[in-house]
Amino acid sequence: MPAKRKSSAERRLSVDDRLGVNRFTIDDEPFIEVDTTLCKTCRLKPCLYVCPAQVYVLEGDDLIYNPEGCIELGACKVVCREYGNNAIQWDFPRGGYGTRFRYG
Repeated sequence: MPAKRKSSAERRLSVDDRLGVNRFTIDDEPFIEVDTTLCKTCRLKPCLYVCPAQVYVLEGDDLIYNPEGCIELGACKVVCREYGNNAIQWDFPRGGYGTRFRYG
């Protein structure tokens, strides 16, 4: 069976543009929690480098996180556990909340 042909709109959009059309439904119940005390003592802070949505940023010595743009990859949880201080508690958002991907 031949591969499905992409529409002209899909062919023109870059990966960044495709991510930009995703929709987010924010939940009042957090699905990401960071123990900032543990985070302050982390030398590597791998979450800063692995998150493609840049949910985690460093402001001075403080790690700031904004889960509203999270694309639910979960890599932050894995690298924090394996290479950081296990400060990130992450789970998928409840059903009906989180990211709705428009282009895969």
